[in-house]
Amino acid sequence: MNAEGVFSDLMRVAESLGVEVRSQTLRGTHPSHGGLCRLPGRVVVLVSSKATPIERCTVLAQALADLGHAGHPDLGVESRALVERRGRPLSVKKPAREDPTRPGLARLGGDGRRR
Repeated sequence: MNAEGVFSDLMRVAESLGVEVRSQTLRGTHPSHGGLCRLPGRVVVLVSSKATPIERCTVLAQALADLGHAGHPDLGVESRALVERRGRPLSVKKPAREDPTRPGLARLGGDGRRR
C-alpha cells in the first residue's frame, strides 16, 4: 500500500473514533508537521498542508498511538504497524563489519595509537 492509501486508512479510523483531522498551513519557525490537540470536548489532529504524504501519515499515526488506538481492528496491516511504531519509520539495520578484528575509523589502542 502506498502512503496515500495508508493515510486514507488512518483518516477513516480517526473519523470513526470521533477525532477531527484538520489540514492547515502551520506558520512559525517550528519544524513541526502537526500533532494532537486536546480541546475542551473534542480531540483535533492538526496536519500541515505543506507536509508530504509520508509526513502526514507519521503525524496521524503518532496521534492515534497517543490516544491508545494502536490495536484498532479497522486498521490495515501497514497502518497498524505504523501506529504501533508510533509513526516512526522502520529502523535501518547497520551492515555488519566484515572483519571485527580490524580497527574502525576512530579506534585506538591502549597507548593512544592506531592498532
